[in-house]
Amino acid sequence: SSFAVIFASSLFGSIVDGGLNVASNQVLSPDVVPGNPDWYAKLVKPSWNPPGWLFPIMWLIVSKPTQLCAVSRILKFGVSKLEGDSTATFPIGILAVYCSHLALGDAWNKVFFGLQCTGRGAAVITVFFGLLLASTYLFYTVDNLAGYYMLPTCGWVAVATALNWNIYSNNKD
Repeated sequence: SSFAVIFASSLFGSIVDGGLNVASNQVLSPDVVPGNPDWYAKLVKPSWNPPGWLFPIMWLIVSKPTQLCAVSRILKFGVSKLEGDSTATFPIGILAVYCSHLALGDAWNKVFFGLQCTGRGAAVITVFFGLLLASTYLFYTVDNLAGYYMLPTCGWVAVATALNWNIYSNNKD
């Protein structure tokens, strides 16, 4: 029915718009941190806390380009399906998991830095990390190299997750 088509297209548009918003925020403004910038500096952090200059390097030079390579390889399989390859399936579910991980990454930034909630941030980043690992596995099932491209991000988010939990445990009121 037309109601289903209209509703589905609006829902799809909202999902795409949300995914594009998250992606553009991460690419165009990676160094913008919501909330009070002095708050983070005053937290008790572990001795292995990476230096501040390393974060934008890891996101812009390592993580984002490798994720772009991974997604482009996954999309290649979707394009072959659209071009009539009967053996290919469009990876909409895999891309939904991937976009969910991006959305949670953006949400973590807002919860941890914007709301300055280390405990809630730890919970969000843990789910974010889980969806990243799921995305990596799902990418690997479609294209081995796409899965491998996600590994630098997995490593970096593992460090960020451990850091967030350590900060939470060392800064409880």
